[in-house]
Amino acid sequence: MSKKLEHYFKDSVVVPGEKDARDGFTESERAFLEKYLGMEYESALDATGLSVPAKVETVSGPAPGGDSTGEPFPPGTARFEAGMRQAADLQLVGFVVGGQDYAVPIEQVQEVIRGATPTKLPAAPSYLAGIMNLRGRVTPLVRLGALLDVPGDGPDEDRFVIVCRAGGMHLGLMVGAIAAMHRASGDRVEWGIETQVGVGARYLAGLLKHEDKLIKIISIDSLFQKVLKS
Repeated sequence: MSKKLEHYFKDSVVVPGEKDARDGFTESERAFLEKYLGMEYESALDATGLSVPAKVETVSGPAPGGDSTGEPFPPGTARFEAGMRQAADLQLVGFVVGGQDYAVPIEQVQEVIRGATPTKLPAAPSYLAGIMNLRGRVTPLVRLGALLDVPGDGPDEDRFVIVCRAGGMHLGLMVGAIAAMHRASGDRVEWGIETQVGVGARYLAGLLKHEDKLIKIISIDSLFQKVLKS
């Protein structure tokens, strides 16, 4: 069963406040900032204006269970993904990258925004568009098409950002279009798909068979590991 994401979020579209939500950086945020901005990252954040939350347009969010004013990072992203394989039902946010269908678990989605303009980082890999201050959180923006080696759709390929929670920080997935919210029984998902998918398989958790489509489920934990450690 699928329905529009806006309908799914219709009872929880309160936009989180713009005030700084952090009481200091998380361990993952500090590691990321030190990697790209050096030990004096706080001075670099001030110099680039990243100490002030960016103005963004929220499309949908926050997800049920998400809390941008409290602790937004559920423990054990890897454990969560392992648990998905035993789940009786899955709820997924669907989206499109390069004309291909993908999805992420709704529990890991903080919100969906548009119009994000990241600040570029020194020596960042091509898939990392940059960083932004999203409601007081350090948020790297990932060009998902570049990471998955999926040909882009032109200038609108990064129109939306799906903000996910993983490993003590936020990750913004830049995508071309938001599709639908899918609810499916767990037995319709095929896991362990590395040999079937090829390029980008390490960033996928499974395949959802929906009507005449195969929807690739993104592994947020694998993306987090890539962004933090590559």
